[in-house]
Parts: sequence; structure tokens; C-alpha cells
Amino acid sequence: MCIQCSILAMVVRDVGFHVNIEFIYIKKNIRITQNVDTITYKRESAVGKILSIHHLRGIAAISVIFFHFRSILNNTYVQQDLGTILFGSGAFGVDMFFMISGFIIALSTERTTSSLIFAVRRFFRIYPAFIVVFLIGVFTVYKSYSSDELLKSIVFIHRNYENTSPGFGFNILGPAWTLGYEIYFYLIFMISMAVSWKHRVIITSISLISPIIILQIIFSGLISFSGDASPKIPTDYYAYPALRFIGSPILVEFAIGMALYSIYKRINIKLSANVSLFLLSISILTFLTFYFNKNLSSFGMYGFGFWSLFLIIGFLVYDKSIGFKDNLLLNFLGDISYSIYLSHYIIIQLLNSYRPDWWMENSGISKFLAVTTISIVAATFLYIFVEKPFIKYGKIIESMIKNKA
Repeated sequence: MCIQCSILAMVVRDVGFHVNIEFIYIKKNIRITQNVDTITYKRESAVGKILSIHHLRGIAAISVIFFHFRSILNNTYVQQDLGTILFGSGAFGVDMFFMISGFIIALSTERTTSSLIFAVRRFFRIYPAFIVVFLIGVFTVYKSYSSDELLKSIVFIHRNYENTSPGFGFNILGPAWTLGYEIYFYLIFMISMAVSWKHRVIITSISLISPIIILQIIFSGLISFSGDASPKIPTDYYAYPALRFIGSPILVEFAIGMALYSIYKRINIKLSANVSLFLLSISILTFLTFYFNKNLSSFGMYGFGFWSLFLIIGFLVYDKSIGFKDNLLLNFLGDISYSIYLSHYIIIQLLNSYRPDWWMENSGISKFLAVTTISIVAATFLYIFVEKPFIKYGKIIESMIKNKA
């Protein structure tokens, strides 16, 4: 067995449960199965997935949680703003998630023409894990919130549309503010599929971008794709919240993700290993240059979105030409990316609310690694016991819909 597999097996045994890990290496047509008992966790690597995108999804998720944990490293060492320097731009993961979402949705509907099946898949992918995490908050740290505030957050309505876009005052469950955009994108995409499956990407892109441009011209007098450039609509204007939301420029990133997939699908790039590696290296270095530039640390295509694009393109070009190999760690992070994106925030909220001694007495790197470990473990359980089972339930309903058709 590979060294990484041995390490993972030892770690899994230490936390008291066993896992059945199955790796499928498509290119070599080799199947390696390591059986350990009790819980079944099957890794279907490279099956229906583009590894570069899957790996980037894991990187984006970890970047977001490190962004939220950055303050733990501040005011502890000689470099007082260490956490901000290292992870102050980690929020780029949100913009990357939006582009990846656009890419994946276009990819995943290549063989699916039913809008209803698409809706079922998205519901069971998004809501069950969110509901579980949110309910934990309702019975613990969210008791002080009104029923109106809780209801708005559970249906992904932002807290205050008078606040700056794209967060609009965020969601009670922190990073869940992004799910409002995801649901809106899914709705537009579903309608576009119903109109024309063949032209779903074009119809969706036009439907997303047009309101942004039109509303900005009418109310702002200019066109901007900065994340905070939602149209300046008077607060007493009809449908003010809805117009502010659909005019948020960050929605452009879903269209960019779909465009990247369309290009990836149609262009057959075959570069040499040296050229591909060179371009990948340049894309990573360019990304890191922007990452550590505080002047470009903002949501939207004038900030995070712009330089995340370099990384995505570099990964896709390399994947198309050479192909990424399975990486146990990145595959795992890609798998639990949604679960860790949701659950890490409630963990911080719980720790800061109940203030256990070990949490309050610890500091710096030790505290940072402790909360990261807890978040990864919690996300793994959420993925195994909530995400995967409900995705399977969704597939059962999908089969029932197909049988009735």
C-alpha cells in the first residue's frame, strides 16, 4: 500500500472508526482496494470528475477556512499581523467556488436534459448538509436571533441588502451567504434548460449578466464588475432587495465558469510536458503575486475573481495536456469541500460562545491547527453521514422520475 494510504489508515484508526477506501486508477486500469471495516467510504477518483477542478475545489475550501481562522495567528508572534499576511486573501476561495460551480454545472448537465432531475440533484447536494449545520446553530448559538432572521438565513436571503455587495450583511451561518447566489444560478440554469438544453449555457449567461449591466446603467450610470458595485438603487424603490441582489456583479463568475467549460470541452490542447509545467508554474506564481497584494484583495472580477482565473486556467491547461494524477489529500479535500465550508464556521461560533478552557488558554499555531483539525474531522463526518446518503436518496428519486417519464 502507498505511504499516504498507510498514514490515512493509521489516522482513521486513531479516531476510533474504520474506513473502506477504494481507489480506481482509470488510466492504468488498476483497481486497488484496502479494506478496513465498519464505515464504507469509497473514493471514485477520476470517475465523472475533472481532477484539476476537484483539487481546486479542495484548495478553495481550505483557503476560506484559513481566512476565517486568520485572527488566531494575529497578535501572538513578533509579526503581529501574521495571520492576515498569510491568509488575509483566503476569501478568494468564494470567487473560485463560483467559477468552479459554473464549470461543474455545465459539465454535469451534458447528459441530463431534465430540469426536474437537475433541481432534485441540486437540492439534495445543497440543503441536507446545510440544514444539519444550521439546526445545530439554532439549538446552541443562534438562540438570540429572531424567527424572522432565522427564516431568512435558512432560505438563503441575505440579512440586509442596504449593506455592501456581495455579502449584503451575510447569513447567520457566515459563509452560507454564498448559497443565495448558488440557488439563484441554479434557478436560472434550470429555466434555461427547459427553454433549450442545447443553448442552456448561453441563455443562462445572458440571463445572469444582462440585469447587472442594465441596472448599473440605470441606477449607477456606469458598468463595473467589482464585487461591491451592486447598483445604487434607492431603498424605497420597488423590489429593492431583489434588484440589488440580481445586480450583484459577482454573478458574472458563474458565467465565466460555464465559458471555461465550453472552451475546455471544445479545444483539444496537447502541449509538451515541459511547456505545460512551465505554464502551470507561471499561473501559480501569478496567482501568488496577486494573492499577497493587499490592493487586489476584494471580491469580484477586479479582485479575487481576476487572479483566481489565472490559477484555474493554468490547472485546466495542464490537465488537458498532461493530466493530474490522483492525490489522496487533494481528492479528500475536494470531497469534503462543501462540508468543511459549511461546518467550520459553526465550530468557531461554538468555541467562541462556550469558551472551553483549552480553547481560551491556547494560542497561535497550536490553536490554529487544533480548530483546523476539528473542522476537518467534523466535515468528514458530515460528508459521510449526511452528504453522501442524501445524494444517494436524490439518485433514488431521480430514478423514479426517469421511470415515470
